[in-house]
Amino acid sequence: MDGVEQRLDRVEQRLDRVEDELCEVKEGLAEVRTGVNTLLEWADEVGGTIAFPLPKMNL
Repeated sequence: MDGVEQRLDRVEQRLDRVEDELCEVKEGLAEVRTGVNTLLEWADEVGGTIAFPLPKMNL
């Protein structure tokens, strides 16, 4: 029985580490999602300037 309990303890420790890493991945994903959304909003705003070309100026 002691062997089984030791094995279960090791499995639990590994699962705890996996849960911690998964939390970090979720946090990182949230940051990436925010950044992508910001870039998409910026691209939508800037995209309209392409249809509005500025004339060339001779100096």
